[in-house]
Amino acid sequence: MGKNLFAVLMIGLLAFAFACSKESGGTTALSLASFEFPLESTDVATGSEVYAEFCEGCHPGGEAGDGPKIAGDLETPAELRWRVRSGGDDMPAFGPDKISDPDLEALLAFTETFGAVKR
Repeated sequence: MGKNLFAVLMIGLLAFAFACSKESGGTTALSLASFEFPLESTDVATGSEVYAEFCEGCHPGGEAGDGPKIAGDLETPAELRWRVRSGGDDMPAFGPDKISDPDLEALLAFTETFGAVKR
């Protein structure tokens, strides 16, 4: 019994260590309500740079790629902020250590140009 208990504890510890080693920089423990505030940026140029670095690879031009089409999706700013910070499905979370809050707002301003966010 002692060896079985030890094996179970080791497997649990390894699983915990693996889960903690993910480097997404975000969290899924955020509530949508915490992102309910107006879009704060009109800096489309910076938003375009942020999109090119973090989003274009999976959502080329806002269309489907490795990720789903987001052009014309018309999410609220709160929904898109939450999605970027929390991730989901195959999308990684991008915390403030990856995309700063001002850059996130600029990203939303840029995605508004192709209908991914509505004011």
